[in-house]
Amino acid sequence: MLEILDTAGTEQFASMRDLYIKNGQGFVVVYSITNQQTFHDIQTMRDQIIRVKGTDQVPILLVGNKCDLSSHRQVRTEEGSQLAEYWRSPFAECSAKSAHNVNNVFAEIVREINFVQNNRAKQQGGCCTII
Repeated sequence: MLEILDTAGTEQFASMRDLYIKNGQGFVVVYSITNQQTFHDIQTMRDQIIRVKGTDQVPILLVGNKCDLSSHRQVRTEEGSQLAEYWRSPFAECSAKSAHNVNNVFAEIVREINFVQNNRAKQQGGCCTII
């Protein structure tokens, strides 16, 4: 089961965002390809996620939205891809309006969550216990 919480527009409830992050297992960080400022703002969101989770091993998917408005593009695909590479996160562009690539975005974040959880289970497990 996948529970999706949209925290956009909750700046006035910043303290609640920490609670949402603490309870979240995976994060889709979205910026608008038609607004350069949103691309700069997402770094703060990632930093907050890492701070609250206490680790950089957090499933995060970077997404550029509004790819249906490519004629108004302010953020190049390469910029998003490079940032995702720096974050060691997957990257996608989509359009919420036309539903282009939206299903793939959700499938990818679920894959990332499962991957991180499986790695944690392997690290916690072992073949023997020393007492």
